[in-house]
Amino acid sequence: MRRVYSRSYPIVAFAVALAGCAGPGVTLTEESLASSCAALNGRRIEASRINLPTSGARIETSTLVRKTDSQPDYCRLLGDISPVDPKAPAIKFQLNLPAHWNGKTLQYGGGGFNGVLITGLAPLRDAPNGMPTPLAQGYATFGTDSGHQSSAYPPLEVAAWALNEEARTNFGYASYKKVKDAAHALAADFYGTRPTTSYFFGGSEGGREGLTMAQRFPADYDGIVSVVPVINYVGLNHSFLRAQLMQMDNQAWVRPDQSKEIADGVTRACDALDGLEDGVVNNYLACLAKFDPATLRCPAGGTGCLNDAQVNVVRQMYSPYKLIEPMANGVTEYPARLPGGEGVQNGGWDVWVAGKGAPTLPVDASASRQWLYGGNFIRYFIARDPNLDLRTYDPANYKAQLQEASRLMDSTNPDLYAFFARGGRLIIRENASDLAQSAQVGIDYYRAVTGRFGQRKTDEHVRLYVSPASTHSGNAISTKDGTEAATSADLLGVLDRWVAQGQGPADALTQVLDAKTSPHTVLASRPLCRYPNYPHYVGGDRLKADSYACRESRP
Repeated sequence: MRRVYSRSYPIVAFAVALAGCAGPGVTLTEESLASSCAALNGRRIEASRINLPTSGARIETSTLVRKTDSQPDYCRLLGDISPVDPKAPAIKFQLNLPAHWNGKTLQYGGGGFNGVLITGLAPLRDAPNGMPTPLAQGYATFGTDSGHQSSAYPPLEVAAWALNEEARTNFGYASYKKVKDAAHALAADFYGTRPTTSYFFGGSEGGREGLTMAQRFPADYDGIVSVVPVINYVGLNHSFLRAQLMQMDNQAWVRPDQSKEIADGVTRACDALDGLEDGVVNNYLACLAKFDPATLRCPAGGTGCLNDAQVNVVRQMYSPYKLIEPMANGVTEYPARLPGGEGVQNGGWDVWVAGKGAPTLPVDASASRQWLYGGNFIRYFIARDPNLDLRTYDPANYKAQLQEASRLMDSTNPDLYAFFARGGRLIIRENASDLAQSAQVGIDYYRAVTGRFGQRKTDEHVRLYVSPASTHSGNAISTKDGTEAATSADLLGVLDRWVAQGQGPADALTQVLDAKTSPHTVLASRPLCRYPNYPHYVGGDRLKADSYACRESRP
């Protein structure tokens, strides 16, 4: 039986061993939780407790939140970290401190250009339905808006804050470290003991943030999960711009409804490469060489085919973008995207490449995400000119600015020596059919790390898994019958067992598709294979993971 104590600290807390936990934990009585939470309202955090320049931090509100079906009793803290530059926005953060704490913290990453508070309360990316949230598992969780608030700027000027140097630096790397320091200081005050373990979990921009932490602040994190990380940031946004400038000619615009033609062309070329024709492309590297956009061509375009200009847009999407000169860490290009997720609604070609209309200037609400993100990045990060006509942009005129932006934003440094030396563990997940960013970016990074440290040393600290046919959001859909493929996996659990118990991740994890409602019955499963492997069908029920074997995918 767990014994519960109450002692008088500046913030009332006590340390006990939590049943079933790998290390020391803390639990609070109902009375202690309430009084400890109230005591933090208005609390100041001195700048000296945050190991990057700030003007200190303050808890604006502390709220006792009672248990629900999905969350435990916890104390919710909303705080601001004050900038050094009075013209820079504050960094807003939320920290959630559960009554029953496992001694570990989990920092959530953001997305897009951030600017929205990440609460640390949501289910993790790709987690199976019904899995308890990290807070419900006993983690103290936290997130940030990365140091700017989108609501302060026009809706289509999503990077306008980047004209401020401190805000740009906060977005690049500094805010995540500052918030981590503040959160750990508050957790230590609240529980009377420091966290034993620190994790980071993020996807997309949040995935970049995770790898940024491993590279810039290796002493701060015991384990990191980085999903579809946008680490080749300068190259990514220039590849966005290339595809969108081509489509400003209405004849070249590949409409959302034409994504089906592209998806069907990919299916014809690649579906059988994994041993099963089910409308799900698993053999992700082989598909790029097999799919020829020219097979979609008919001279005038129309139903069921594309005109020459549209075919060229598709071809460019599956071709590398060559940078004008090497960027940070010697990166020379943005790699080709891999085919397979074009026809997925609200996450495939329609959202990322087509939008609701051909690209226009000024950018309007019909813009694709490529046009919105790429255009904002070029105008605010590179040219520093909100009125720049993107049609006249020439990277050769902005070489110094490109290098500066790359040093800030490109988290491509393979030197993880310090992270490895402290025993850090890193799990990367790429989604093969990601049209927002190329899965080959994570593959290139993993290969760079392996090239630096060798396979054996890398295996001690890093795993890369690739989810075939999955879009940026993680989902995968059969082009034959529209059914979902299994894509969910508990990567936090895998990471925690690796860090806390020394249990290295398997070469093949299991992805599931489970029902959205209780009891969340598993409807399908398939392997999540370690790179460079993919799930090859070997016979049996196609909806069961044991009907597949992980085999090497080759270009």
